[in-house]
Amino acid sequence: MKQKLLSILKSTTFKSSAIVFLLRVLGMALAYASIIIISRLFGAETYGRFALLLTTAQFLLLIFSLGLPFAMVKLTSDVNFFKNNTPQNTYLLNALKAVVISGLIGAIIIYFSSKPLALYLFKDEMLLPYLKALSYFFVFLVLHKFLVEFIKGKKYFSSYALLLYVMPYVLFFVVFGVMYYNNLNTQEESVYIAYLLPFLLLTIITVFYVPLKRIKSRNVHNYKSLFLLSFPMLFSAAFIFISNWTDVFMLGAMVSKTDVGIYNAAYKVASIGLIVITSINTILAPKISTLYSLNKLELIEVEVQKATKIITLLTIPLVLIIVLFSNQILSIFGPEFIQGKTVLIIVAIGLLFNALSGSVGQVLNMTKHQNELKRFTIISVVVNIVLNYILIKNFGIVGAAIASLVSNVLLNLMCVIFIKKEFNFYAFFKL
Repeated sequence: MKQKLLSILKSTTFKSSAIVFLLRVLGMALAYASIIIISRLFGAETYGRFALLLTTAQFLLLIFSLGLPFAMVKLTSDVNFFKNNTPQNTYLLNALKAVVISGLIGAIIIYFSSKPLALYLFKDEMLLPYLKALSYFFVFLVLHKFLVEFIKGKKYFSSYALLLYVMPYVLFFVVFGVMYYNNLNTQEESVYIAYLLPFLLLTIITVFYVPLKRIKSRNVHNYKSLFLLSFPMLFSAAFIFISNWTDVFMLGAMVSKTDVGIYNAAYKVASIGLIVITSINTILAPKISTLYSLNKLELIEVEVQKATKIITLLTIPLVLIIVLFSNQILSIFGPEFIQGKTVLIIVAIGLLFNALSGSVGQVLNMTKHQNELKRFTIISVVVNIVLNYILIKNFGIVGAAIASLVSNVLLNLMCVIFIKKEFNFYAFFKL
């Protein structure tokens, strides 16, 4: 066991993941600091609105990016598509054109639907300026997501983690500080403007990672082939998102904004348990794609098992700390947030099962089984929605947490079983 542990620690997967992990930790620390500041300055109600803005933005970002950011990871890490910092066909150029057009369309739709969303779906007029502001910056959010995933496909993992996890919150604090302390506009407006404005600057920075002078190619990769890959990835990611965040959307329509804020804070604390698996997946996804393109299937099992062992050994103690010190952690956000202790524990258990199951989603997406992942996520989402509707009415935010736990376990079990049948190995932790 000791020898196995030493070999894991010396592996390139662990070393690369460690850098991403540290940057991810820093990013999460900054994210939680933003929650504390917003909650302390404006209360749980304002943070509830901000949480709904983030959730809405992330969901619409998934939809209008057309699954192309996920396709960029697979195609850019495939030597048949991207080699020597040069696209081997028009996949990158076509994807970039498509994502810009889709982002602009999304911005227009958000602008004109902001009023009915605020008044009739969330029943909160104060959300209207949040959604209007989102429409102004939406195309930059889409481009940022697309470009950082392209950087990930190039295996520039440090740059990827820095631009995705750290810089948005560093710039958030800069903009928020300037607006809040100089009393520019209203103080609450400084919250959502400080979140959205940085994506304009970050988009400009990420463009420099694209080999624009070499982006054109005589070898055509048509849009149909591009979307045949990206759309199943889009649906899988969207349904996973819906499964994870259905509770927030439904709570937003069924309970007070204070309860939404408490639930969201508890969920984010529990999500610390995913920090290891997200860091590992950053490295593992392009590696699986490269091995698959070279037809080295036996090495995929080796890499997946190695990753799962790292994830398990680091995630279990992390989740135990979160559960044991849940009161102390939640009280940082304010006394009222301690009400979310039960939610935190239930969600943490579900996310722990996610981690122990291994990087199942990455395996399916990077080995051309994105359609199977799509089917599994649809089943999981249907179960989640039904359970949320039933349980929120009877148990409030605790009911939402139970629905999240059940749907999470179901999705991972289906993926684990399929990978065993298709590749003849289990992705979950084995001694």
